[in-house]
Amino acid sequence: MEIAVTSASAKSLTTLAFERLRADILSGQLRPEERLRIQGLSERYSIGATAIREALSRLVTDGLVESEDQRGFCVAPVSRDELIDLTQTRVEIECLALRHAIERGNLDWESNLLSGFHRLSKTPPPTSLELHAGWATVHRQFHEALLAGCNSSWTLRLCRLLYDKSERYRNLAEQHTASMQRDTITEHRDLMDAAMGRDPELATRLLSSHFWATAEITLRAAFGGAR
Repeated sequence: MEIAVTSASAKSLTTLAFERLRADILSGQLRPEERLRIQGLSERYSIGATAIREALSRLVTDGLVESEDQRGFCVAPVSRDELIDLTQTRVEIECLALRHAIERGNLDWESNLLSGFHRLSKTPPPTSLELHAGWATVHRQFHEALLAGCNSSWTLRLCRLLYDKSERYRNLAEQHTASMQRDTITEHRDLMDAAMGRDPELATRLLSSHFWATAEITLRAAFGGAR
């Protein structure tokens, strides 16, 4: 019994370390190419070195951390070319998922999408660090609700991975942008209306424009120019 408890505790600590590291990488608090020293991270999160090391290995699999022989771990770098490639891939995968969601989505999908938009529209925009976490959560929930009707666990898993990578770029550039001058609420409302209106051509066109608008802002802020 004691071994089982110890094993469960170790697993929960690894998960906690993974979640905290992942959140700090996606938010930009841990910067691209920053060295990730086990002892420093252990002190930062008050979590043992073994759990930190296992969490870093999981983040390598997700592409958010890199590991080099004899050099340890570092935050994965960012680049202009990767952002363009990432955005194009996200457009292709998520537009496919959205087409399937419009085709297959039922009443529950419509209800969840409407609820997701309502929460997003009522949440203050991320004009400060204090407001960012709440807005980021409901923003993610809206986009997940939009695609959930596709009923493909593998497609949704890919979409979540692409979302994380894109969110990291957006967060890194956010403090240097005027992105909040966009009427993002209208953009999201139009997406919802097109999806619930079962118009795949309009919905996918709006989704593509939505992603590329964010990418262009990020390219200018982080890399000094658009495509």
